[in-house]
Order: sequence, then structure tokens, then C-alpha cells
Amino acid sequence: MTEETVSQTERQTPHRLYPGWIVLAGCFTSAMLVIGGTIYIYQLLVLPITEEFGITRGEASSGFIAMLLGIAFWSPILGRLYDRFSVKWLMPAGAVAYATGFIIISSTSSLTVILVAIALCLGPAMVLAGGLAANTITTRWFERRRGRALGVASVASSAGGFVMVPALTALIENYGWRDALFVMAIAVGSIIVLTGLFVARDRPEKRQLAAYDELLKTTENNEQGGEEWTFRRLMTSRNFWLMTLGIGLLLASDQAILTSQYPFMVDIGFSAAQAASVVTAMTGSAIAGKLIVGYLAERFDIRFLYGLVALFHALLLGVFLLQPSYLGMLIFASIFGAAVGGIYPVWSVLCSKAFGAQNFGTAFGATALFTQIMAMFFVGFINNSFDSTGSYSLAFTAFLGAVALGMLVIWAIRLDRDKSAHSRP
Repeated sequence: MTEETVSQTERQTPHRLYPGWIVLAGCFTSAMLVIGGTIYIYQLLVLPITEEFGITRGEASSGFIAMLLGIAFWSPILGRLYDRFSVKWLMPAGAVAYATGFIIISSTSSLTVILVAIALCLGPAMVLAGGLAANTITTRWFERRRGRALGVASVASSAGGFVMVPALTALIENYGWRDALFVMAIAVGSIIVLTGLFVARDRPEKRQLAAYDELLKTTENNEQGGEEWTFRRLMTSRNFWLMTLGIGLLLASDQAILTSQYPFMVDIGFSAAQAASVVTAMTGSAIAGKLIVGYLAERFDIRFLYGLVALFHALLLGVFLLQPSYLGMLIFASIFGAAVGGIYPVWSVLCSKAFGAQNFGTAFGATALFTQIMAMFFVGFINNSFDSTGSYSLAFTAFLGAVALGMLVIWAIRLDRDKSAHSRP
């Protein structure tokens, strides 16, 4: 095919759907099922597991901490693989790890075996088929509309809550938690294997990006064939550590709230149905927050958007401390719950701006190593403080200070590409 024919073809292809949206749909589906089927369902297993094994909530949080530890350990290793190998094999490998982990958990009575299965199976599954995979592939396929695309990709986690929580709740009510986890393992694992093999794709050609008006001048100059960021080099980067601390503080508070919001509302007198409705309202608000922040990331300084998300997060913590009536909690959670979701597109956009799309898997994975360690500490702290005081108030107050510190840290990041980040070719 001659260059003239290629040029004519490229001018015609924008009338068709950009293939990147199909790839994003596949990554979205995988991340939705994996994140919804791990992070979000944890709160459903707290009460039945504490009753069956006779342990406290603080001890039950060891399972969630084991998963965060697994994510932290595997993120820099497997994130680097995403910059080097094909998603067609990495994503199905994550599906197999996911199914294996939950099959083991559903069939054992040993807490130690459960913790090992979580760390060694669910941890890598979250990296290979979850948020890191979705964000890495999305960053490659979108440049001009990267902010909104990453916003859509980040909705996968909240959508996972909508899909997986009611589905697993129904399975638990009818078959018990062990059989429910087994069924979920087979179903989710099968869907993700098919998605990875037949829908996900690694990288577009540069001419595809140009044909669909997806190229940015700064991206073309700075990212295509740009400098390489290795893990060792990232460890010496000022921007890396500032981003990691700022994102980690807010993300850790998010994770702690996510694991405790349902038990917290039951403890302060809400019925199970009322608590579930507030959680659902927060999930819907988080989805809106991700889409809005992703769209605004193409137009405003990403550090400013971090501050906005952090402010909403602080207001949500304030509502939890005040403990309003059910109606008040439902209204405020529906508004400020946007903070729980907004941090994810902020993290992804910051990472792509600071280190480039070609290094996204490595940089995002290295960041996750430390942010998940911080999340482990926050999750352990909120549950252990409840066991000691009978309340979550101490933890919520401490998290307010952490969010304030995160707002200060993010503004110290230097993004040299900011002035021309949105110029068109």
C-alpha cells in the first residue's frame, strides 16, 4: 500500500468507531470483575468470617491487608511486564490466578492458607487483570482524550461494586459464602480469559492515532520513543516520591473507608438495608466523580483537581464524624462520595504526565508498591482502633490530617509539560 493510499484511508477511518474504545471496554470489563470481586466484596465477608472463625474485626482485616501486601509486592514486577509483553497473555494469567485463589479460599478451613492464597493469587490477579492493566492499556490507546478515557477506565472499580456486591450477596444468601466464592471464581475467571484473548490489544499504530485525531503534539514529541524510566531511576526521582506520598495518603484513607463503611453504619444504628443504600449511593457518586475528574483533567492542572478531590474526601470524613440521621448520611454521602472515586483518574493522569505513556506500567506499578503499603497501615489502624475504642472516630480524625498533608505534597510536584500539555498538532 502506497503512502498516498494510506493517507486516504486514514482520512476516511475517523467516520468509524475508534478501536481504542473497544479495547477500553475489554479492559473495563476485566477490571470491573476483578476489583469488584475482591476489594468491594470484602465488606460482605467480614461478619460471616468473624462468626465462623471466632475472630475480631481487627483480625479479619488481616485478609484485606494480605491482599494489599500481595498487590504491593507484585505491582512493580508485573507492571514492568506490561511494558514489555502482550496483554493477551498477561490478562488471562491474572484470570487463572484469580480463580485459583478463590477456589482455595472456598475449600479450606485454615486462616493461614487463606492469607497465603490472597497474597500469592489474588494479589497478582489484581495487578494483571485489574486497575494497573486497564490504566496501562488505556494510556497507550488515548492521547488527546486520555483524561476522559482514564476517567472511564477508573469507573470500572465502582461498577464492580454495583455488579459484584449484589451478585455475591444473592449467592451467599442462597448457598453460603464458600459455595458463593467458588461459583464467582469460575464465572469471573472464564470471562476475563476470553476478554484478554479476544478483546484486549496492546498498542495502536501511530498512524491510527493520527487518523482518529488522537495525537497530541507534546505526546508525539515527548512520549513516542522518549526516555526510559526504570525502577532504579524512579527511586531517585523527586516527582515520584511526592506523587507516591500524595496519592498514597488519599488512597489509603479511601481503602480504609471502603472496608469499614458498612460495619460503621450498622454500628451507629442503621439497618442493614439502610447501610447498603448509603454504600450504593456513595458508589454512584464515586462513578460520577471519576468521569468528571477525568474530563476536567484535559483542561485543568491535575494538582488542582487533586486538591478538589481531597477537599471532598475531608468533607466526607467530617460527615462520618458528625454521624447524622439516615437521610442526612444518604444525602451527604451521595455528594461527597465523589472523592472516593476521583483519586484514581488523578493518579493515572499524574503518572502519565510525569513519566510518559511508554513507562506507565513501570511507574504505576512502582507507585502502587508504596501506596498499597500505606493502605495496609490505614486499614489495620482503622480496625484496630475500633477494637480498642469501640468507635471509628479516632481513625476518621487521623485521616483528616493525612488528607491535609497530601494536599500540600502534591503541589510540590513539577510538571514541565503543563504549559503545552493540551496543544493540538
